[in-house]
Amino acid sequence: MLKQFKRDMKDSEYKREQIKGTILFAVGVIIFTLIAGFLFRQSPTRRPAGRMDIASDFPEGVWFNTAESLSLYGQLRGHVVVVLFNDFNTLSDLEDLTRFAELNNIFHDQPVFGLVVLAGREIATADSLVSQWQIDFPVLADPDSLAMGAFGIRALPGVLVIDATARVAARYYEDWQCIPLEAVIRDLLDQGAAGRSLASEKYMPQVNLH
Repeated sequence: MLKQFKRDMKDSEYKREQIKGTILFAVGVIIFTLIAGFLFRQSPTRRPAGRMDIASDFPEGVWFNTAESLSLYGQLRGHVVVVLFNDFNTLSDLEDLTRFAELNNIFHDQPVFGLVVLAGREIATADSLVSQWQIDFPVLADPDSLAMGAFGIRALPGVLVIDATARVAARYYEDWQCIPLEAVIRDLLDQGAAGRSLASEKYMPQVNLH
């Protein structure tokens, strides 16, 4: 009788330990799930768009040579957009600006829009540079490099090409002038026409009073 009682006690204790272990495991799983969910929600800023990903829009900032802030999803919807990122710190940057102007002239009557991001330049300095360098394109001052970060530009000069559906088509850097950009842009125009995503008219910005 005593042996049977001891055996029953051991079985009961074993079952209690099993139940306790199961409860602790379940609580651990719940806590892990809650922590993982919290960390996932705390994921920081959206990563820059990769090739053929939807591009971020331009961050809030001060624009020159345009009376209004520009948006890929507003005025520039349906355009092939080419953005030159530069700080215009050396005379060699004049070649970039000249090449950029040539592209604009080639596609002057098509929905291709060129603009400049002045990276790392304070507002007053950007205003002065736009005048000194006689930049005719719309210019976004980017003193904190927010636009560079949003579009995944890692170095200067940088050129970003966005297709008519606001997807990142290409990024080029120091040797961008060696790239046959005319052919790249024509290909994107053809794709936009085939997909009926091209704007019917080219957006022409009104000049502000800066």
